[in-house]
This record gives sequence, C-alpha cells and structure tokens, in this order.
Amino acid sequence: MAQNEKGGAVFITGASGGIGFEAVRRLAGMDYRVFAGFRDPSYSKKLASIGKNVVPVQIDITDPVSVQSAAKTVTEALGPRGLSGLVNNAGTIVQGPLELLSIEEIKQQFDINVFGQIAVTQAFLPLLRKQSGRIVNIGAVTGKTAMPFIGALSASKHALEAVTDALRVELQPWNIQVSIIEPAAIGTNIFNKAAVTAKLSLDRVQADKRKLYDQAISTVNASFAKQPVSKTDVVVDAIVHALTANRPRTRYAVGRGARLVVLLSRFPDRIVDRLLSSSLGLTKASRPQSGSPVHSQATGKH
Repeated sequence: MAQNEKGGAVFITGASGGIGFEAVRRLAGMDYRVFAGFRDPSYSKKLASIGKNVVPVQIDITDPVSVQSAAKTVTEALGPRGLSGLVNNAGTIVQGPLELLSIEEIKQQFDINVFGQIAVTQAFLPLLRKQSGRIVNIGAVTGKTAMPFIGALSASKHALEAVTDALRVELQPWNIQVSIIEPAAIGTNIFNKAAVTAKLSLDRVQADKRKLYDQAISTVNASFAKQPVSKTDVVVDAIVHALTANRPRTRYAVGRGARLVVLLSRFPDRIVDRLLSSSLGLTKASRPQSGSPVHSQATGKH
C-alpha cells in the first residue's frame, strides 16, 4: 500500500494556476486535506468551491512575512499533525534575449522560481518532519537543456534541479523524499502571460538594440507557438505518484518530447547548439549586418 495514499495533508503553492488548480482537485478527490496556496485574493472562493477538503491559504512566496504567515496558518489548522506533502508549484516565465532583459526582470525570475521555493520549503519543513512527508518541486525540461530566448527561465529551473538534489540528501535522516517534475510544454495560460509580459518588456528596450534580435525573436516565437503541448493531467499524475508511491522517482520528465529534451543534455554542447538552432528555425534566420556590434563581437573584429 502506498505510504500517503489517503487522509494526509498537502500544501500546494500556485494553486490558482492550471497545474496547481488541477492538482488541488485531484488530491482533494483522494481524501487529502489540501491547503491551496494562492497570491491573488480573487481566487479564494474558486478554490474553496472545489470541496470541503480544500483550505485556501493566501501566500506570496517572494514575501518572507507572507510565507511565515501561511506556515503559521497551516500549523494552527493541523494541530499536532504534520504535512504529508509539499508541492512547490508556483512559478513564472521571463522570456527574451538575455542581453535585452533588465537585471530586475532576471532577479524576479529567480525570486519566484528559486528563492521563493527555498523559503517555502524552509518554512514548512517542521510540519513535514512530523509525517516524514514528501517534497515535490515543479521544474521544467529547460532545467536540463537550456533554451535560447528563455535563458532566464532555464537558469532558474537549472538552479531548482540543484536545490532538489541537495535537499534529497540533506533530508534523508528524516525520511523526507524529494522529487522534481520536469514538464515539457503544458497547455496552461502561463505561456500567454509570459508572451504579453515579454512584449511590454521589449517595448521598453532601445530600438537599435531591439532590432538586433527582431528577426530571431519572431522566428523563435513562431516555433514556440507550433510546439506540441500536453494536458495538465500528465503533471498531476506525476505529482500524485511522487506523493503516494512506496518508492517515488527522483525525477519525472513528463509531456510530449520531455524525455528527448532531457536526453539532449547528455550530448556534446556544439551538437546541442546546432540541434536547438535548427529546431527553432534560427539557422534560417538572417544574420545581423556586418557592421553591427553583434557581428563584431562574434567574429572578433573591431
């Protein structure tokens, strides 16, 4: 019988989003008591309407006070009991060429996708120790194979891979299993939000700098729009397995093409570069003009 099959308590961040919301519904249907973490107050009633097993908890994972307040709320609700699982699902996507992103945007990417995950884990570990609970981090295939034009996202998910690896060993004395799920493209609204934010960001960049990347951005965006997407179910299935299996996997590559992208990380760098450029259509995109700064840097001519 699975260790955490029924009757446990789980805290999920990012519960108002596609993957988080479906995970809350699935786990509540399995008789878990689900503490559903959300940032926007307007989602509280929607989460509560899922069922009596769902307890909405407001949390901003980038705000230490909010994180501690959420942990206190859950602790008081559980009494002497602990948590069976923590699902670090909250995340965001910052996209665009690294040269054109502001340092503030890159910091925001890490604040949410890395530092916020660590802060939540630290705050809820006392509750997880009581039950020898489990931690499930939601990463991405880009954490194994970095993608151009979403370099900030790739870097943050790569960092989360390292955090997961370290926690897995550090928490062995308390029998706390730690897994990371590495989804490929999933059909949620996060990509649309990222595209809108990226456009607003690029509009603030100097025209001459933006022009250096215009064609490449257009080509990559077209390639991303055509990529196959999987349903949220594949991620939720992995979350459930990681929380309930007697021997959960340390990593779950899920979604169409996920295993292939992860496998690419084992190839020589130059081969990966060529394969990514080809698959994204960048090999067909025209190069910058010979007099441009990018060309001068690439060729070493000044």
